[in-house]
Amino acid sequence: MFTNSVFASDSVAKDFSLKDQFGKVYDYKFPREKVSILAFGDKDGSEQLEPWIRQIYDKYTDKVDIQGVAELSAVPGIARGIVRVMIKKKSKQPVMLDWEGKVSKDFNYQKKLANIYLIDKTGKIVVKEVGIADEAKLKKIFTEIDKLLK
Repeated sequence: MFTNSVFASDSVAKDFSLKDQFGKVYDYKFPREKVSILAFGDKDGSEQLEPWIRQIYDKYTDKVDIQGVAELSAVPGIARGIVRVMIKKKSKQPVMLDWEGKVSKDFNYQKKLANIYLIDKTGKIVVKEVGIADEAKLKKIFTEIDKLLK
């Protein structure tokens, strides 16, 4: 399993397709036009995402593509409609809904924590950070983003 570090050179993000809480389909494929941040969270992890996303967005605005993925495999089928409505109310920004948990599993998602993936334009996973945003983790992400944007 990957930890909070720079990834091995063969760590490549798999292409995927998920719907957001509004029903729009996102085909997330590589190569991409921009460097990407994928922010994964389940119910617990989602509480840790806002500081990550806010600080990355404040520094890079539209230079980096930031997308959220909700890991929802623990939600029973009967409750999915309710959860979708709750996510709509909580976030006006699109959040891709991973009901089966397959995409999260492909990214070695660590449950109950925010999982932040920095991915270059070709799909190489450069950095994964897990948990609460702190100065050292953000500095590592910023340093790697700066390298990719040069």
